[in-house]
Amino acid sequence: MKTIFLLLLSLISIASSIAQTTFYVDATNGSDVNNGTSILSAWKTIDKVNQQSFIAGDSILFKRGEIWNGERLYIENVSASLNNRVVYGAYGNGLKPIINSVTPQAHNWINTTGNIWKATNPPLEHPERMLINGIERLRANIPNELDGVTYYWLYDNSNDLYVYSDTNPNNSVFEYSTDFPLIIGWSNHITVRDLDFQGGWTSIYINTQSKNIHLDSLTIGKYAREGLVISSESAIQSEYPQNIVVENCLFDSHFEFDYSTSSIYSENSDRGSSDGYRANFLSEGEVVKCNFKNWGHASISLGGVNVSNISIHDNYLSSPDICYGGRMAVEDGANNNELFNNQIINTSVQSQLGGQNNHYHHNIFYGTRSTPLVPTIIDAGVEIQSYDNTEITGNRYENNNFINIEGPGFRISGNNSNDIHDNIIQNNIIYNCGSLANQEGIVVEDNLYELTYDNTFQNNLIYNATTTQTCNFRGTLYDVASFNALTGIDGYVLSQNISENPQFINLNTADYHLQLGSPCIDAGTNALAISDFEGNIIPSVGTSVDIGIFEYQKVLSIESLSSSEEISIYPNPATDYVVLSGKTSKIKKIQIVNTNGEVVVANLSASGKIDLSLLLNGIYFMEIELTDRLITKKIIVIE
Repeated sequence: MKTIFLLLLSLISIASSIAQTTFYVDATNGSDVNNGTSILSAWKTIDKVNQQSFIAGDSILFKRGEIWNGERLYIENVSASLNNRVVYGAYGNGLKPIINSVTPQAHNWINTTGNIWKATNPPLEHPERMLINGIERLRANIPNELDGVTYYWLYDNSNDLYVYSDTNPNNSVFEYSTDFPLIIGWSNHITVRDLDFQGGWTSIYINTQSKNIHLDSLTIGKYAREGLVISSESAIQSEYPQNIVVENCLFDSHFEFDYSTSSIYSENSDRGSSDGYRANFLSEGEVVKCNFKNWGHASISLGGVNVSNISIHDNYLSSPDICYGGRMAVEDGANNNELFNNQIINTSVQSQLGGQNNHYHHNIFYGTRSTPLVPTIIDAGVEIQSYDNTEITGNRYENNNFINIEGPGFRISGNNSNDIHDNIIQNNIIYNCGSLANQEGIVVEDNLYELTYDNTFQNNLIYNATTTQTCNFRGTLYDVASFNALTGIDGYVLSQNISENPQFINLNTADYHLQLGSPCIDAGTNALAISDFEGNIIPSVGTSVDIGIFEYQKVLSIESLSSSEEISIYPNPATDYVVLSGKTSKIKKIQIVNTNGEVVVANLSASGKIDLSLLLNGIYFMEIELTDRLITKKIIVIE
């Protein structure tokens, strides 16, 4: 008995000696001969970090304001637990620590003709994006494009590298990535936060058997082809990545080139920027409160093999500076996912939302532009098109807003590899769409290849200020009433769609709340969603479902207040500012508090834009004191 007791004491002593440890990494003042366990004894390199074994509860913190160039962070075979994770993060003050794979590359050059030079020692793999003398330059896709004005370099099918240069480029500095800044694989219960990953074919690569990974408040994708890719080297479904959560992250490609006059787009002819977030293999996950900017194919892309049970919500997607990209793309291999409360604003190509049994609701599609790279297509807000090897079926598209789209708000393609059937499109507002497509709001194309049938359009509002002929069915334009009358053709259910002005509170400030008397109020049909864009219950107590992203909120007070007397906030989620609309003259005082109830901004003015640029990512509450009451609005701030 005494022996057992002593053995237990020994085991307790050993366990206590394996304490949770915080390790520090400092690129300037650190040294790899240090033990890394204090700021003054920090390690220097990421290579040193990669050589260590970490246990549940350990933290590895990189110093803010520092840069690690040409190093890769491996997180492989690191396992922890739900309540005791291994955390990779930052310490100190200043900018996020940068892990950057864009480094100078040595090449020797010979002149071929004119100002075209060829590397005698080209890279073995295709550079994705290149800086020449510290400035990113755009890639040519064919030799004739190399002009030194728009296009400066080319990597061809023979693995040869060419540059355009007025002088001998042997004196120039060429920088590009040959590695990924972060790879995660075969690891469990890991958190990575407050870091900046730059460069790479993809800045973050999540691989086989990565489970319960949390990426929080990261900056991702500068000088990278793709921001985050989730994939698997194993075909066994149980070994796919699982439960990958991404939140509060900034996905910014910093790709801002005008290549609108280049050769026509195809899958292999992008110019260096592709997907911001792409899941090829994933079972369960979430992307929430992230900001995506200037991704050359899609901001968010789901597809591949069994990408399922992913929640994509409260994100902001845009591509203001490029001529192809920014959309959401859900391919035929994605199923049972939910995409909601996202803002897809001023993208330069249509969102393609397919797959099986996915739920798309309460998203805002605003200002979708047609890409000049595919001049034969006028881009829709959303198009359903099957271009892989699976039917598109069982999806529900409800309570979305499609506003000021150059093409139709919603289109079912006739150019499909497989059938499209049994999808429901309902409760959507399609407003002033089709500015380049005969003011069409809804289009159902002729079947060119495979069939589309048994789809449902019901209880949608399709409105255009200049015409009533807003619905194109099989090549013929109809008004909404005549469109409804076509129900039954190819099994299509077309019913209860309406064509009145939705009566937004203020279209100019993008306030899409409904005025009292809007035809959208109580005009929807039963929704699968349980809450609207602001989290209000659907339907409101004692009412029916409304059409659009906002469920009209009846105000109960001593005096009857109309919807125009309410205070609305937009955009939300917000990045740098919000705008208040409604009866702002009744406002006496505004302040913003955090989730702990602490006042972080006081004495705000209700006029113009309210500056949020100094707030960190997160959830806040705006307390608005009116002349007769106090109201509170939740604000989500993203970087």
